[in-house]
Amino acid sequence: MDLLAMLRENPDLSDLLCDVCDVAILPEVQTPQDEGGHLTYNLSGKTFAKAGSGSEYILLEDGSVGYWGSEGEGGRIADSLEEFFEFVVNCPYWMDYLEEDEYQDKDDLREFAQEIFENHVESAKDSDFDLPEAQQELADRLGIERKADATDLLMRFYHCTTREPRFISTYAEEDGSTHSGTGSLFDF
Repeated sequence: MDLLAMLRENPDLSDLLCDVCDVAILPEVQTPQDEGGHLTYNLSGKTFAKAGSGSEYILLEDGSVGYWGSEGEGGRIADSLEEFFEFVVNCPYWMDYLEEDEYQDKDDLREFAQEIFENHVESAKDSDFDLPEAQQELADRLGIERKADATDLLMRFYHCTTREPRFISTYAEEDGSTHSGTGSLFDF
């Protein structure tokens, strides 16, 4: 069974994904946000999940996963749904990892990622939430390996979000002017 179907059929598992990763699976795919007809994308796709902020995860026409942020940021996040789930489970609150300078050296990235994760664990403790335990349960139930070192996953994410063609959104103002993103999540 594919992971989307599994999550849709199991509300407890879907809730756990939302608690650990801030990814809420939609009951069915939707047309991506278009801001009343003002917002277009260079690649077509269907929204399958949202974040608490209203941001959307979009399964793109080529099978990769795009992200459109409620603040206008956007780009590709994973090359497949399987890679998407592996990434968000191992790197919860992944937007905190968007420091491009850290990706230039694997040792620096490893140290940076560990620091970010430890901060998430401490923040979760303040809410009486055991992030590592919940993360491990989620990984086990989804059949995903929980990695002690997320460096390789983060490098795969980095290459995915910066590869061509990028996933780009364009907003058209009432006066006809347009604003396009770069298609790299690292540019925000």
